[in-house]
Amino acid sequence: MENKVLTDAQVQHFIEKGWVKLEQAFPRENALAAQDVVWNYFKQQFGMDKHDRSTWKKPRIHLTNIQETQKFYDRPEFMVCNTELLFDAIEDLVGRGRCINTGVPNARFGTMAVSVYSDVPWDVPTTGWHYDGDFFTHYVDSLEQGLLVLCLFSDIAGPQCGGTLLVEGSHNIVAKVLHENPDGLHHREANKKVIESDPWLRELVGLTEKDPGTNRIQKFMNQTYEDPNGFQLRVIEPTGNAGDIVLCHPFVLHAASVNTLGTPRFLGNRRNQLTRRMKLHRENQAEYSPVELVIRNALFKDTKAPSV
Repeated sequence: MENKVLTDAQVQHFIEKGWVKLEQAFPRENALAAQDVVWNYFKQQFGMDKHDRSTWKKPRIHLTNIQETQKFYDRPEFMVCNTELLFDAIEDLVGRGRCINTGVPNARFGTMAVSVYSDVPWDVPTTGWHYDGDFFTHYVDSLEQGLLVLCLFSDIAGPQCGGTLLVEGSHNIVAKVLHENPDGLHHREANKKVIESDPWLRELVGLTEKDPGTNRIQKFMNQTYEDPNGFQLRVIEPTGNAGDIVLCHPFVLHAASVNTLGTPRFLGNRRNQLTRRMKLHRENQAEYSPVELVIRNALFKDTKAPSV
């Protein structure tokens, strides 16, 4: 496949790690103007004033209802963030014409997740780890979630500023678990099987007895673990500026993290549904999308899929 936006190195990073960042998929000033629309909504709904920290009573706000988000996603401040650059980057990973959301003027930005502020000590969480898709039965070639795109409507200036935590390499484990369950799995069951399949993941979510002397940041973020299948796992916290996007394979495990900065983080969690199920056996190798190549690499390591 020929890329429109992403470089070959970025696509290879996506295949190996399960995610890649594209800077300024939509202009920063547009992202901040869209953020102000959400602030106005919060003031009406929760009495939260952007300029008065004493009104920030909720440490985290997660808007998932379509009727809620439609109130601001239909506004011109958000519409201009649906750029051709964003759509082309999505298609670089899922394949040209294979995603129903690309090129649609009123495409939504999905769940709006706002991490306001917390003064609890920052650590790698044991709770919240999952890959997305609680509304459909999961197969290794499902069409309902072709790509997870995290759209930044605020800056994530550095570590511990509320960035969504990702488990690099976890997309490989999810692919194997789904392949081993061809009759399909419900979302909760799939996540459970994935976690239970690996001792490192079991420790990450606190299923094994905790060693009080374990430094979780050191163990899970500063070191890379190689599982019995040769997959390398590590927790990372992508940072970026308003207008950047993080494109994730739909199988990547992720979790919310505490925002200790004191500046709320605004993130759109965009789901991109495919027009048809993925194909993991194509006659023409060049027709595989990077999303499909990831799965082939995980399932058929002995027949190495080609690099880009």
